[in-house]
Amino acid sequence: MKDQPFILGINYWPRQTAMFMWRQFDRSSIKEDMATISDLGFSCVRIFPLWEHFQPKPKIVPPAMLDQLVEVLEMAGDRNLNVMVTLFTGHMNGLNWLPPWMLLASTERSQYKVFSMDKVRTNKIMNQYVDSEIIEAQIFFLRELTNAVSGHPALYAWDLGNEPSLWSIPPDAFSAELWLQAMTETLKEKDDTIPVTLGLHVNDLTESGGLKPRLVAKYLDYLAIHVPPRRGPWAEDPLDAALPPFLGCIVGWLGKIPVFVQDFGVATEPVLPKTSSREFRREADLVLVSEEDSAQITAEVLTRLRRFKMMGGVWKTYGDYHPSIWDWPPLDKRVSERFCGLVRSDGSPKLAASVLESRPTEPEEDEVSVEWIDLPEEDYYRDPRQQLSRLYRRFREYYSFD
Repeated sequence: MKDQPFILGINYWPRQTAMFMWRQFDRSSIKEDMATISDLGFSCVRIFPLWEHFQPKPKIVPPAMLDQLVEVLEMAGDRNLNVMVTLFTGHMNGLNWLPPWMLLASTERSQYKVFSMDKVRTNKIMNQYVDSEIIEAQIFFLRELTNAVSGHPALYAWDLGNEPSLWSIPPDAFSAELWLQAMTETLKEKDDTIPVTLGLHVNDLTESGGLKPRLVAKYLDYLAIHVPPRRGPWAEDPLDAALPPFLGCIVGWLGKIPVFVQDFGVATEPVLPKTSSREFRREADLVLVSEEDSAQITAEVLTRLRRFKMMGGVWKTYGDYHPSIWDWPPLDKRVSERFCGLVRSDGSPKLAASVLESRPTEPEEDEVSVEWIDLPEEDYYRDPRQQLSRLYRRFREYYSFD
């Protein structure tokens, strides 16, 4: 895997149906989207078999859903796209999308609410790392999916979960390792040549427990870190092109295996009438940038991901979502999520798309140094929040990114 060229990928949900694509499966629009993604210069598309839709009950994975999954791989393969299948989804766009059998009757206040059975809920979530029935159901889910698509020429990689620490945290390292071992061994049963990764959240770098990169790396072929849309106090600027490569470097240092940087890309200002624009800005939950600024940061991020020897990068979202679904969760509350796409809601490409179409060559750069990392891993974890912030300042200073 180390000899592979830089892999440019994109997260895919249809513009017209978003996270409900599997229930409102539109073959013609998906086929058109795969053609567009290929024409824009991508080599990989990351898809998400939404957990509740694919496993409504612990021992049921509807054959119709598996057929649709195979169809998507066929359509992607027809356009020479490799497919990364994200398995436990899990968290997406500010909501935890979970099957009802993972929910307890009791409720709790949490940063992220649950969407299940067509409703936003506040139920407590069972712990997937320790509950034996949940683990058994997950193994069943993985076997059904691997039986359906293993051996397909378009299948590039399995992604175990989309930021799983946002819905379930292992109580200790032992539980995390048992879970990782069970899941990866199940995935490798059918075909052990398909790489396995897992989408880490920044919380996995700043919390003392959870899914530490060094721990999960023992069971994965490469690591994946997600660039947070809501930046921390130490990295507030949405146009900060140093953050994605920094996170990739930190994860690579901690995990000691290759790294994919996922979810880079920023939300852009929509074209709206002046009166609507003022009202929209009051509702927006994140700072939106101009398309010109988005194109500039995209070029800078891609150059730096290559410079720092990342395996690849995955753009945040294929398309802006159509206004007809703005009242659907999570778009009703997460206004900025409507506009994170590389194409607009009508399918026309944004300015950032021209950066990707140019297919930049590998830059000639000096050897990347890690001299700015001035402490051992054990010292980092004594105060990971403070150390991550401090190392980010050192990273920017060392490479003169200020």
